[in-house]
Amino acid sequence: MLTPLDAARRALPCALYCALALCLALPAQAQNPNEYDPLLDVPPSTARRPDNQYVPPDPRAPGFMIGAMLGTYLGAIKSRLTEQRSTLDRGARPFFGFGIGARTRSPIEIGVDFGLGLGRTYSPQFDLYLAAFDVFIQPRILVHYYESEYLGLYAGLGGETILFDVEGEGLNQAGVGPSGIVGLLHRFDAHSMIFIEGAATAYYDFLAYKFEDPTEAELEENPFLEPSKVEGEWFGIVRLSIGYRLTAF
Repeated sequence: MLTPLDAARRALPCALYCALALCLALPAQAQNPNEYDPLLDVPPSTARRPDNQYVPPDPRAPGFMIGAMLGTYLGAIKSRLTEQRSTLDRGARPFFGFGIGARTRSPIEIGVDFGLGLGRTYSPQFDLYLAAFDVFIQPRILVHYYESEYLGLYAGLGGETILFDVEGEGLNQAGVGPSGIVGLLHRFDAHSMIFIEGAATAYYDFLAYKFEDPTEAELEENPFLEPSKVEGEWFGIVRLSIGYRLTAF
C-alpha cells in the first residue's frame, strides 16, 4: 500500500513534465506573424537627409551684410553761403563710404549707407571754391526683383540726409529728401558680390535762403517794403557708385 508521501513522489515528475510542455507551447501560440513589431514595422524617417544629397545654393544669401563703395555725386552739390544767398551750385565730386544691412529670406533687404564726399564750398573772400567735406546718411529698403546664382537686379526707396561743408564752425547747407534706388549686382559666390548702383534724390535744403524783391503790386501798397527773406529750397542730387559686399554671415 502506497503512503501519501510515495504518491507525491511519483506524481511530481509527471507534474514537471506537464509544466515544461505548457511553457514550450505558450510562445508558439503567442507568436503571430501579423502582429506589430516595433523594430520591423517602423518606416525609416524621411526627415533626415542623406549626407551625400545635393543642396542647391540659395541665391538670396540671407544674413548680415557689410560693404564698401566709391563713386560720384552730381547735381546741386557745391555749397555757397554769403550774406545775401545760401544755396547749392551745380557740380560733380567723388565720394567713398560703407554700408551695413540685412538680407531676409524674402526679396526684401534693409540697410543704411554712410558716405564722405570730397566736396567744394564757395569762399567770398577769395571768390573761388575751396575743398570741403560732405557727409551722406541713407537708410534704405530694397526689393530684389531678379536673382540668379550670379546676377541680381534690385530697386527700392531711401531717405537721404546730406550735410555740406562739415566743419567745426558749423554747416553751410543741410537737408533731407526721398531717394529712388536701382542697382545691378554680380555674385562671385554665396558670400561676396560687386554692385553698380544709382540713387536720385529730391533734396530739400532747409538752410538755404534768398532775398526776393517785393512785387509791383506790393510796392504800390507800401513803397517802403524791403526784400523779404525766403528760406528753404529744393534741389536734385544723383549718386552713382560701385562697390563690394560681403553677405550671409
